[in-house]
Amino acid sequence: MRAYLRQLSPEARAMLMAEVERGLQAGHDHLPAPDLLLEHLREVLRENEDDPAPDRAVNPSRLFFVPIEPFLTDDESAAEPDGRVSRASLAPLWDWIVTEIAPAEAKTFVADVGRHLAAKDQGKADFAARTFQDLVVRKLGDILQAAGKDDKARRRIAFRIGTARAQSDVVEFFTIMKNRDTLSAIGSRLPTRIRSAAGDQLDQIVAVIDTAVARDKALIRYGLILVMNRMPATWHLVRVAVRAAQSDKAERIAESAYGLALSMVLTETERTVRELVHHFRRGQMGRAIESLKDVHEAVRGLRSEVNMSSGTGPARQLAAIRAGVADALKSDLDTIPGRVRRIIRIVPGKHLPAGAAIDQGEVAEIEALLGFLAACKNYASELALNEITLRVLSDLQSQLDNGSRSIIDVLRACEPGELPYRKAQMEAAIRFCAKILGDEFATVIARAAEVAVSSERKAAAKVAAKG
Repeated sequence: MRAYLRQLSPEARAMLMAEVERGLQAGHDHLPAPDLLLEHLREVLRENEDDPAPDRAVNPSRLFFVPIEPFLTDDESAAEPDGRVSRASLAPLWDWIVTEIAPAEAKTFVADVGRHLAAKDQGKADFAARTFQDLVVRKLGDILQAAGKDDKARRRIAFRIGTARAQSDVVEFFTIMKNRDTLSAIGSRLPTRIRSAAGDQLDQIVAVIDTAVARDKALIRYGLILVMNRMPATWHLVRVAVRAAQSDKAERIAESAYGLALSMVLTETERTVRELVHHFRRGQMGRAIESLKDVHEAVRGLRSEVNMSSGTGPARQLAAIRAGVADALKSDLDTIPGRVRRIIRIVPGKHLPAGAAIDQGEVAEIEALLGFLAACKNYASELALNEITLRVLSDLQSQLDNGSRSIIDVLRACEPGELPYRKAQMEAAIRFCAKILGDEFATVIARAAEVAVSSERKAAAKVAAKG
């Protein structure tokens, strides 16, 4: 990794570091081992202290990529162009530009922007960026035109960028840069914030998109992304489609130019499902619950706003999304009762090994899973999780009610040597009960446990006094 980072230009390294730090601050973890990557970047920067690495706050590459920012995504799964550019591709794109596409012009651009920004002349810096962007668009257009007839050239470009969706990233980067003025004009005519997506505001949005599409039909996807970015939830975009098509029937919407909006919302919902599964598999239950809520709201919104006849493409895609959530989570949710049972089951004291202890890491994992399961209960109906959620919850409710009472009984009569283990079991049971049976029940159980331990100590003291 260090060898690769040393090959990058100082600007590309600075940009990569800024993007990794921004992702960590925002809670994104799409990059593998981001902390290790940052450590290696800092080592390389220390090795090259004489490099003219720019201040990341006024990095010329940041200024160059400003038109791309509304279209950035952290999802790297799309193989086909989808109007987005993966954030991970920016550093290799910039390095490709400054080392191969336009190295001499890039050097001049970096120097000019640095000088203008140091003089606080934003206008001249922006003009330098526009001039360099125009040059890169022309040169990259020639490269892509040649690569369109050459598989080897396309593979070389993909290898140069190195992201999972490299071909798509390059094509989308070129298209957005080429049309940046038109897209900027679309953005300036749209409402700054689209809160309700109703009435006159919807009419304004449709009018802006229709005007752009009349000039170039290919721009509708990018216009809809700009609209989606300004909405409180991505699924609200279907309201634009319904308004434009003057119908809530999926078939009528699909026949219009705004059928793409419905497809985009379904695709975004699928992406959120992947995000949900990713967070769940990594044990990041707080983020998983947020994604679960987003998927639930999107599915509910689609079902309420759009009339999808059974058997149509959108209906099948939505059904697959709902089933996909259940399929991805079912096996893990099924394991929860067994994991809880292993923690709170009563093993006779004589069979406990010396120094037996409760794995607190396992307890924390189970507690997080129980919190996720409780959230599933709230969103089960829209996501085909009813059966598995109700079954697992029923099992856990019975198990925790009976198990916690059994631990209390043991606390009253256990040997002093096993008391720490029983108390750890009780503490785990109380944490589990709070998630499944509620805080009030957990508080009652905790008090009962305190009384049991206190009575056991008193009994032991009496026996010692008689002796």
